[in-house]
Amino acid sequence: MAKNYAYIRVSDKHKQTSNAQYKIINKYAESLGLIINETLDIKMSGSSTNKEERGLISLIEKMKIGDRLLVSDIERLGRDSVSDIFEIITRIINIGASIHFCLPGEKITPDHKNDLAIIFTTIGKAFAAQDFSKQRSLKASAAAKRRQEQGLSAGRSKGAVIKSKLDAHEKSIIFWLHQEMSKLEISKRLGVANSTFHLWLDRRDELICLARDLNIYKNSMSISEVKEALKKHNRRV
Repeated sequence: MAKNYAYIRVSDKHKQTSNAQYKIINKYAESLGLIINETLDIKMSGSSTNKEERGLISLIEKMKIGDRLLVSDIERLGRDSVSDIFEIITRIINIGASIHFCLPGEKITPDHKNDLAIIFTTIGKAFAAQDFSKQRSLKASAAAKRRQEQGLSAGRSKGAVIKSKLDAHEKSIIFWLHQEMSKLEISKRLGVANSTFHLWLDRRDELICLARDLNIYKNSMSISEVKEALKKHNRRV
């Protein structure tokens, strides 16, 4: 049976965490119904080490036909050597395995073995997606800094009552749960990550309990109505 490997790398364990990469990979895997069989989490610089030191070669040597290697973005494979990245990708598809770049949702498979145009296009998209993500992060950080300098809130306050696109599907969700449909299947139907669906369910229960404690909950209120009632209550207090 084919196995799915996740490769995660951060440059400095004291300044970075792997959480963001885990979330990107898990969300991508869930969207395809894949289960991660093994995860390699490396705390090592990509520019001052080689692919052997970063554990990539030993991981690739374990892979067999049909296996998948999932990485959040192409920079996890290395930053400075394009030839190293191309060699890694080549070795994987020569085995008969595939590599998936989860951030842009791109993959290179054995079917692309003799199609350099597809390989280079996919690599280019992977780098472009990573650069776009960096630019968004920089803009968000700059905006937060400006708001802080102006004495404004840098973002959502903890526990804020925020609308969710899942609110509109509440009746269907409750019906499916009563029909004993799995949460994974429901999340697929709604086009969201399973983790997002679980968070929405937990938050829904939390807000309903809060509304009851405040004596503002009425029977048969939808979650949208609960959120609106809580917002009105917060404005009054």
